[in-house]
Parts: sequence; structure tokens; C-alpha cells
Amino acid sequence: MQKPIKIIDDITNFIFVEDKPQECDIIFLPGGSDPAVPEKAAELFNAGFAPFLLPSGGVGIKTGKFGGVKKNRDVYDKDYQTDCEFYSDVLLKNGVPISAIIPEDQSGYTIQNAFFSRRVTDDLE
Repeated sequence: MQKPIKIIDDITNFIFVEDKPQECDIIFLPGGSDPAVPEKAAELFNAGFAPFLLPSGGVGIKTGKFGGVKKNRDVYDKDYQTDCEFYSDVLLKNGVPISAIIPEDQSGYTIQNAFFSRRVTDDLE
């Protein structure tokens, strides 16, 4: 009877891997509309884990616009045009200085977030 429990534990450990944050050069934030992602990134930035944050994301490829704020609309209440603009505002409202934000606002889907953000960082060198 213990075998099914081990399988469940193995699956849980695979899906819910939790590593402790480590210092890094930059925190990458692939686009989205939930403020929890940039709020956590701001928390890590403010704790000294990275000197820069890179919010990434333009508009949705299916809709051609920002998907809308999912939570805390009373706090994040601007008319955001891109995922990047939304995430940047969340970062600013959570104590990240604008000088630490490196934006990428042209990507339309996840793989573009990665490729376009790489171009942005390569251009910094």
C-alpha cells in the first residue's frame, strides 16, 4: 500500500520543486497579468538577490492587447497597454527604482519573452 503514496510524493516533489533563492545578475519576469509574479520579484530585489529586473511581454497574440489585471485592481489601476508596462508599474509600486527595471515590451508569447529579453540583455553589454 505504500507504493501509491511514494508515487504521489514523487509527483508532488517533481511538480512543486522549491529551491531557496540565490543571488543572480537579473530577475526575468515572463509576461502575464497576475501581480503576484512582479510582487515576488520586487521582494527578492529589495532583499538584495539581484540588481536588475527584466519584465517581459507585449500584447497577447490572439487579442492584440494586454489581458487585464487579474488581482488587486484597486492598487494596479492604470490603463496598461502591455504586460511589461503592467509588471513595471507593480515593481515601482513595490519599491523597485526605475533604474533597476530593464523592459522588453515586444514579445507576444512565452518563447518570444525569452528570445527578445536575451536581445535586450545582449544590447546592454
